Amino acid sequence: MAKTLEFFFDYISPTSYIARVPLQGVLERTGAELKLRPLFQGGVMKATGNSPPGMVPAKGKYMAADMARICKRYDIELHFNKHFPMMNTRPLTCATIRLQDDPAQQMKLFEAAWKHVWGKPGGGIDTGDEAQFKAAFAAEGFDADALWALGNDPESKAMLRANTDEAVERGAFGSPTFFVGDEMFFGHDRLDYVEEALMA
Repeated sequence: MAKTLEFFFDYISPTSYIARVPLQGVLERTGAELKLRPLFQGGVMKATGNSPPGMVPAKGKYMAADMARICKRYDIELHFNKHFPMMNTRPLTCATIRLQDDPAQQMKLFEAAWKHVWGKPGGGIDTGDEAQFKAAFAAEGFDADALWALGNDPESKAMLRANTDEAVERGAFGSPTFFVGDEMFFGHDRLDYVEEALMA
């Protein structure tokens, strides 16, 4: 039976955007089942006392160079989002959670979301802005009004809180965080260890 790989992420994380590309190779080679676990990165940071890399100048400088290296290796287009770090991704993460019972639609939204947040030249959208959200996802073939409503539904928000709390309880302190069973891996640069765990 194929193992399950849990991917905890927030669309606000550029390293989560990067990770999804080499992740596809891991899934193809291992046959693992991917389970998307959106979380609220701000909540994780607050709960764990963590700080964004940009708050530490040396770390921020290194991270920029590191992301450039991996983008070059995997031919990834990363465009800085002009709304970062103040954009509100919760309507989008909540909508993604609520589509979990329709894996095809959930994956369609997952890919479209990354494109509009980090993959578009010119700066990307603020996913917490209703007009920008609806314009972007209507263009991707979604019922944008229904998707926005889903992303702001109280049940969706409760599910996001539950995912976030669970991630913290299991040891997460940011995103991307991956779990193979109880074994945790943090960062886009740990996917080789993820693959080993899936193959064990």
